[in-house]
Amino acid sequence: MKKSAAYEQKLLDTLKIAGRIDLSEAMRMLDVSESTVRRLFTGMAGKNGVLRVHGAIQLEGLANSDYRYEQLEGIHSEEKTRIAAAAVQMISDRDVVYLDSGTTIARLSALLAARIRGEKLKVSVFTNSMVNLELLCAETDVNLIGGVYRANRRDFCGYLAEEMVRNIHFSKAFLGTDGFNGQTGFTATDFSTARLNQLVLGQTDCGLILADASKFENSAVVSYTRSRKIDLLITDTGLSEARHRELQSYCARIQTV
Repeated sequence: MKKSAAYEQKLLDTLKIAGRIDLSEAMRMLDVSESTVRRLFTGMAGKNGVLRVHGAIQLEGLANSDYRYEQLEGIHSEEKTRIAAAAVQMISDRDVVYLDSGTTIARLSALLAARIRGEKLKVSVFTNSMVNLELLCAETDVNLIGGVYRANRRDFCGYLAEEMVRNIHFSKAFLGTDGFNGQTGFTATDFSTARLNQLVLGQTDCGLILADASKFENSAVVSYTRSRKIDLLITDTGLSEARHRELQSYCARIQTV
């Protein structure tokens, strides 16, 4: 069996268990370069029920969206923890904060819970994330942005969520992102997420995006930052100089940790 065929078979066997494999996981699993994994993903797409999606491959029928919270939670763990540690210091007493769903924002929520407990901070929290609710509800009141529940993201979206956001003013909003496009800015994998993020940015004094540098390797489908610059992007030191220059068009400030 040729080496490429052996690699494809190993990926397919793993897909049958995990349902999805992203670039970094495949590189570690096969001990090959990113370019090799991209070629393998391209070659596998359309065969054996394999779909090529944003930064990954997955099995058909896994979900309508290519995002799955459980499978992303452990990826780039150290970077997410550093980013969240920097972000939690941005929250002040009496802030009214919006916390987006997503794995990096969940790290922020856990650290915020510890700060509230230790420093007796008074913070009003709004979130559309069940994960954030579970992490914070023992320490402070949490206002859940309701709507249609999405199990793959463990969050809520849709008309009711959007209507609630329209009636609230946030001092700070912490958002994630599924990708970045040099022409359209920060992106999400679906219209509902993009629309809600766009509305939140219109209702906040300070909009922050938390994302590890791998998110900027690919663009997701829908932009949500065309109408406003992000006040602060917090990311890790894996950001390339070329991408840093592109991001400056959409961010007032970039902090790497």
